[in-house]
Amino acid sequence: MRRRALLATLASGSALLAGCGATEPTDTGTDPATDPGTDTPSATPPGTPDELVELDGNALFGASVVDLDTADRTYALSPMRYRTERGAEIRMRFDATATAAHPARIVASVQNVETYPEQFELDWLPPFGRAASEPPREHHERLMGAGLRDEGSLVLAPTDNHGLVDDPPAVERDGDGLWRLAGEIDRWLPETLTLDAGEAVRGEYAVVGHPEGSGRPTGVYEFLGGRDAEDVGITVWETSAPGPDEQSRFAGESVPSIDGDGEAGAGWYHTADASSGTYLRPETERAELPAGITFQFVNHTREELGCGHWYVYKLHDGEWFDLGPYVRTDDCRKVPPAGAKSWTLHAYRGGGDLPPADGRAYPYLGGGRYAVSVGYGAESSSSTAMVELVGDPIEIVPTDGVEHERDGSTVTVTAPEWDGGESEEDVTVSVTRADEAEESLIREQVMRRWYRGLRNTLPFFEDGVDEVVLRSQNQVTYGMMGFDEPEYRFEFEGQPYEVTTVDQ
Repeated sequence: MRRRALLATLASGSALLAGCGATEPTDTGTDPATDPGTDTPSATPPGTPDELVELDGNALFGASVVDLDTADRTYALSPMRYRTERGAEIRMRFDATATAAHPARIVASVQNVETYPEQFELDWLPPFGRAASEPPREHHERLMGAGLRDEGSLVLAPTDNHGLVDDPPAVERDGDGLWRLAGEIDRWLPETLTLDAGEAVRGEYAVVGHPEGSGRPTGVYEFLGGRDAEDVGITVWETSAPGPDEQSRFAGESVPSIDGDGEAGAGWYHTADASSGTYLRPETERAELPAGITFQFVNHTREELGCGHWYVYKLHDGEWFDLGPYVRTDDCRKVPPAGAKSWTLHAYRGGGDLPPADGRAYPYLGGGRYAVSVGYGAESSSSTAMVELVGDPIEIVPTDGVEHERDGSTVTVTAPEWDGGESEEDVTVSVTRADEAEESLIREQVMRRWYRGLRNTLPFFEDGVDEVVLRSQNQVTYGMMGFDEPEYRFEFEGQPYEVTTVDQ
């Protein structure tokens, strides 16, 4: 589409659409070229306009990344595609990096994917919206602004290859080699844009600094979307030093590996340095119980990384003990280039309320050294960080509602879910002292829901008690016995025990 022909339609489009605002959108199906719930094809689908920006790879969850020739900086643009409820589909990617001859450039397109003409407000439709970003923030910092701009902002300045701009702003290279806007930030694009069904407009932007800024701080520069639009971010890090800039309080310590994923001990935060492209950063490395500690994985690489599931361990007598979760979903969660994922450990000495949706509750944790691990990593399959929790040891106590009676050297414990042996789910197990064990358990494991069958037997081993019989159901004893195992041996605080199933 010619630029001047398009501009001539902007004013008349408002009258054309006066009766269309209340019209319900038409379902256009789930074509991969337009539907955000499907993967983006590598080539532009047939029948789409020439102005549409072509995207390679996973445009929904990936990022477009360039290393600058003019500074020790990497830029990562994400998302590369999003769609609004009003039917605007935005596509964008880097088209060139910054050199001595020109700044880094982004090409973008906005397309009306509805089956009727539609008018779009551009102010909150990045990158076609407001030109300046929020000031840069670190991954772990919350976005506090609402359209704030200052000397630290990045600016998307339209070039002469833009379908909506006739008089693009000038840019210049300053003394430190970085490109900046030469004049004041202005409204270079119209407030609204009217597009026919399927019509698209293409624009090119120079990624430059604020005219009064200096340097190029690292961090996340966000261009805010409005209502149903997405926020668009350009994440900036040092190309030669993408890792954390602070030192862990555990730096230099040697800890045992965590077995389980085939690459034990890899990806520790306390061994990460400036060259580490990925790392798991805890907001604090020491806290008093109870505590909520957020861990954030940062991906400063060009790769999409996964599969991410979170686990908690405790260090005891030189060995890491798994605190779960012991059951997880079979999905594969990814972190795109320049992406970050956060998870909060809600740690309690006793029982606690359910946590917010950003983490998981871990009740009954005593003082000691803990590790949180997630299944993302550039050179390993996981990343791990340690934290010291300060508090007294926990006690092993039965669950609510259990009843027990002693007959000589045997204690019989009856759980509330026991149905008198009449239910197919009813099960009876016997726990006795043994001479050897297959594995060791610690207090924090026994008090987890997975091992609540042991929680309802171990507290009853008083002097003179040789056997504790638990009458419960499969859902309670599964953690220690499974459904078909006839016996299980474990060691707890130096004493081996044997668990066997009793015929009902």
